[in-house]
Amino acid sequence: MYYYIFDIKKCKKRSQVESVKSYLGALGISGEFTYPTAACSVEELVDLALAREYSTIVGIGDDEIANIIAGKLAGRKEAMGFIPLEITPALAKLFGVESWKEACEALRFRKISQIRLGKTANNKAFLTYAYLGIKSPIEITLELKGYIVQAKVKNFAICNFHPGIQKMEEDYLDIMFTSVSNEGGSILNKFSSILGNKQKENGPDFSLLRGRSLRIFTKTPLPLICGNTVIAKTPQFFESSDEYLRIITAKKIDLK
Repeated sequence: MYYYIFDIKKCKKRSQVESVKSYLGALGISGEFTYPTAACSVEELVDLALAREYSTIVGIGDDEIANIIAGKLAGRKEAMGFIPLEITPALAKLFGVESWKEACEALRFRKISQIRLGKTANNKAFLTYAYLGIKSPIEITLELKGYIVQAKVKNFAICNFHPGIQKMEEDYLDIMFTSVSNEGGSILNKFSSILGNKQKENGPDFSLLRGRSLRIFTKTPLPLICGNTVIAKTPQFFESSDEYLRIITAKKIDLK
């Protein structure tokens, strides 16, 4: 049985609720529909679904609801589905869908893929990536296992899954940024022997590091954003989860 958690706030029109319900019913995969409220959060609805022994919990909304459900189901046998009302390119690539109708059809075929999650010290999980909310170049300090990196950057992201990056190791996070340096060249020019790969096609100031975990520091607290939601602020600790999450993806997706 499917347990659907519908984030009504993300609907462009109220009629979209009935449209999704009707389409799922036509596909033969209707189930119990619930809605988060001020009195009952998404987390509490997931707990309720697990207590009722639902095997599949489906978030209907955007990155925010997807990440919350993912964090609750990592390491469990229950599968997670996702129907986008608003979808980022990263989530579209991860699930292999471009619209809510494609996502409904993927649920019917029920292909199960596995993925690890990115996690923060404040227990927030993210499926795709979190980027640093900056308006102008800033100094950052990264503490990875065995070394520290300092750089002035104009953008920065910590990626569990990113459509523009080929993931080399499933239990590592990819850290990418564009540095600003008076000396020219990226930070990797100085640490190329120990820091991994440099993506030359992205320009000489683009750097890509990989780590099982890391800490990021900035002079003043800055938001780390996933989708449109702030999930943490600096300073912050990030790590790749030990557990896998079972997700329902389109048949064309291969996360191995």
